[in-house]
Amino acid sequence: MKMSQEDFKELEYRNSCVSEHYEDLDADKQRDYLKILLAEDILLVTFTKKNGDLREMYCTLQDEFVPEHKKYFSDKITRREATSEGREVLAVFDMEKSDWRSFRMDSIAALEIVREETLDFDFDKPLCDDDIEDLPF
Repeated sequence: MKMSQEDFKELEYRNSCVSEHYEDLDADKQRDYLKILLAEDILLVTFTKKNGDLREMYCTLQDEFVPEHKKYFSDKITRREATSEGREVLAVFDMEKSDWRSFRMDSIAALEIVREETLDFDFDKPLCDDDIEDLPF
């Protein structure tokens, strides 16, 4: 399904608000805000890798995009984030690699909300219980 011009304008406005608000927060609040965004949306996060290269990652924390066999990592991630060093790194589900990845919070160069229908790569969206009820068998 294609996005309408109105949807694009709304998304553009929302992204400008998100970026502006994110930049005004202190480090701990940025992390919390980013986790809220990731729980609600797919983000394109641009960050600097340890080797100095820029990397773009389409990522989320939405359960509907994480395959069932990958969900067991979320408990380990939650425990790690409770430590002080875990607060410096954020683990997310990389939609292109279909696996968990992380980046340092202080390495983020840009972030943008994207819509599922605008992604230009294939990914497997796991079936949810509602989908199973609709199967013909």
